[in-house]
Amino acid sequence: MQNKNDIKQSLLKLLIFFEFMFLLLGVSLPLATIDEFWFFSSEFSVVSLAYTLFNSREYALATIIIAFGLIFPILKIFQHSLQSQFLQTLPLHKFALLDIFLLSFLVFGGKMSYFYAVDLQLGFYFMLFSILLSFLHIIIVNYQFKKSKL
Repeated sequence: MQNKNDIKQSLLKLLIFFEFMFLLLGVSLPLATIDEFWFFSSEFSVVSLAYTLFNSREYALATIIIAFGLIFPILKIFQHSLQSQFLQTLPLHKFALLDIFLLSFLVFGGKMSYFYAVDLQLGFYFMLFSILLSFLHIIIVNYQFKKSKL
């Protein structure tokens, strides 16, 4: 029985590792490419967007992007790995899909407009996989908790 618990704990640690790595790749690689007026094209990632906003002196927007795109997801990963009581009280799961949700509006706008088009890039998919691994971690932990109560 102990060997089975060790395997489950190793699996959970591996999930947390890949969740963290996918998050880092997701925020550093381009999320999307925007083609404007069929001539101009630009790529952006969470890091490059925050950097551009800081340089443009849009500190509030840059702080919001860094908080919801980087800090909250990292805190959520630490919440999984450290099992801290303080971190358990924070409702970090509510912000899990916020960046993906906002990108969906951008993609929708690109599909409805003749002036710009949006193509999702590799960073978006890494960020999405990070979120999915987070949900998988929660499902496994809840399943273990319910199974242990029986």
